[in-house]
Amino acid sequence: MNLAAQVKVLTADQMATVHEKALKLMAEKGIVFQTDDAVETFRKHGAKIEDHTVFFPKEMVEKALSQTPSTFLLEAMNPKKSVTVGEGLLIHPAGGEVFVADYNGSRRAPALKDFADLQKVYQACDNINIAGFQPLSPMDVEERVKGLYCTLTSMQHCDKPILSPMELDTVEQKEECLKLFNIAYGKENYLEDHYLTWHAVCPNSPYFYSEFACEGIKVYAEHNQPVILVSAPMTGITSPVYLYATVVLTMAELLAGLVYAQLIRPGVPVVPSASLTYGNMRYATWECAAPDTTLMLAASIQMFHDFYQLPARAQTGVTSSKAIDYQAGMETIQSFLVSALAGVNLTSQSVGTLANLMTSSLEKTVLDDEMIARVRYILNGMQTDEASLGMDDLLNALPCQDFMTTESTLMHFRDGWQPLVSDWRSYDAWEKDGQEDVTAVAHRKVENILENAPASLLDAEQEKAMADYIQSIERK
Repeated sequence: MNLAAQVKVLTADQMATVHEKALKLMAEKGIVFQTDDAVETFRKHGAKIEDHTVFFPKEMVEKALSQTPSTFLLEAMNPKKSVTVGEGLLIHPAGGEVFVADYNGSRRAPALKDFADLQKVYQACDNINIAGFQPLSPMDVEERVKGLYCTLTSMQHCDKPILSPMELDTVEQKEECLKLFNIAYGKENYLEDHYLTWHAVCPNSPYFYSEFACEGIKVYAEHNQPVILVSAPMTGITSPVYLYATVVLTMAELLAGLVYAQLIRPGVPVVPSASLTYGNMRYATWECAAPDTTLMLAASIQMFHDFYQLPARAQTGVTSSKAIDYQAGMETIQSFLVSALAGVNLTSQSVGTLANLMTSSLEKTVLDDEMIARVRYILNGMQTDEASLGMDDLLNALPCQDFMTTESTLMHFRDGWQPLVSDWRSYDAWEKDGQEDVTAVAHRKVENILENAPASLLDAEQEKAMADYIQSIERK
């Protein structure tokens, strides 16, 4: 039995209440959309408008929900690595981290080479399904073309689906990034009929879609590319102190963005994301790895997955620890396992993040790849068919007998899960090999990945066309 969606934080009645209260906020309080284009779009479709505040009738929300697909195919440069979003559990990179952590424990501002190294590691890690995005913001690249170089670098080093970077500040930069995808795939309007990437949009809690957010939804929806909506209220800071109320606010903000996307292009995929966090009043911080955050994530995943039948994304598998230590492992598995058991379909920040999403680590990326493999195995549950009862073995066994040479053991002894970097050998074997801790093993694996990664996965003509396009923008 698959164990996904087995954790329930909310009852069916409580989920209905969350939806009802979210609709009440949307209808009576309204959501601000900063751009005139967005306001006029809502006005044309019958919404009540006061200045830039949009008041949503229930029927408009329900129609938009009915138009939003529950699954969609996200294509990769390598067709064998394309994925269906909304089915199973998919992992994509972190986004927004400021620093890179070196193996010696120091942290520093990242360069484009660090970004490239992370993409090479994503390519090598089987449990990371999607690459690109912006796990680092290279400081040695001009802001005007940073997003384009991140996209090109991602495609050079990973043939999995590639996400658009976060730092596409203007409409022009967003359009340029999408054109780069068309160049990569060799067809002028390839995007119009294929889902290749997406844009992550975050409303400012409470109740506000900035110009950046409005334009992100509009540009990507117009090009028929999925939109990720990331509501990130913090309890007691940008939302009420109550966990339940914060979930309600998240639903109201996400549904508002979903409606806007569907008004622009009915049927465009929209993925709601749970990024709500616990506001820690003791230190005046927000805590992505708090148990309170884990509960809100699970409740939101339930709403997306069970109530709305939409792909459920969450910012999970995270830690406040500044180092790869016991705290990092404890907090990472806490949030990731609960989210997975709640039925999350897509996760962000689940590989390589430290210090409340401030730092990216190559070694932790490799360690998290194993953590995800463990959870995937658990989600699949155990075999419970007739053969798995093993009644012949049990009935034929003598007292104190071992089962090491039985036919079933010889047939299935390789079926169990095995670690990727953890050490399950005896103490003596571990001691003989130098008593390496798991972080050292991960570091050696990172070095091996980087040493053996090809210079580029793109063919020369394809790469030149993309590079020429970026350079033409730089010359303007």
